[in-house]
Amino acid sequence: MTLKYTDEYARKFTFAEEAVKVVKSGDRVIYAFGICSINELDRALAMRKDELLGVDIICNDLSCGYYTMDADFSEEHFRFYEGMYPGKKEREKVHEGGTKGRSYSKFASSQKKDSSHHIFMATVSPMDKDGYFWFDSRVSQKHHFRPYYEKADYVILEINERILEGRNKNQECIHISQVDMIVGSNNDELLQRVNEPGKHPRYEEQSVITRSWAV
Repeated sequence: MTLKYTDEYARKFTFAEEAVKVVKSGDRVIYAFGICSINELDRALAMRKDELLGVDIICNDLSCGYYTMDADFSEEHFRFYEGMYPGKKEREKVHEGGTKGRSYSKFASSQKKDSSHHIFMATVSPMDKDGYFWFDSRVSQKHHFRPYYEKADYVILEINERILEGRNKNQECIHISQVDMIVGSNNDELLQRVNEPGKHPRYEEQSVITRSWAV
């Protein structure tokens, strides 16, 4: 990390539990996690389940599975939508965990309430010398996430050292000046895409990761 951005980084760095406090009932949260879905922000938000109602979570791939998804079978607290990739069909029975048998709809922008906040969360690489954080190239390329974080009221990034910076010419990045909060992580291994003939792609951890927390 260069000295140029050290002070700004320090001001914006916080714990996941503090960062997710900006989420209020009725808000819209963009999950730009993808293969990085085992993360601290999602877990911290799941722990706030009983404090929140009607939070819409829009993500790019429901088959990854999330703590918030498993924490609320009633969908009273967290409602999931798959809507970041245009034209993606509604998916049912998205993974073999707590979401099996549940169905989810594509999210329409008109569903956002005027009084609600728009919070963008993503897992990214450590910051480079020019102040940029990089999204994993398997999750986002070119400017896929830009329309989401530019419209967000809050942008929260979680660092995972397993994500490499700028290794792909089309790899997307975001500058620290566009970020509100930065949180650390356990640098868990990234999920691996599994393709089976006749089935939706699914994701598995490279190693066994136990989700041990109480809700």
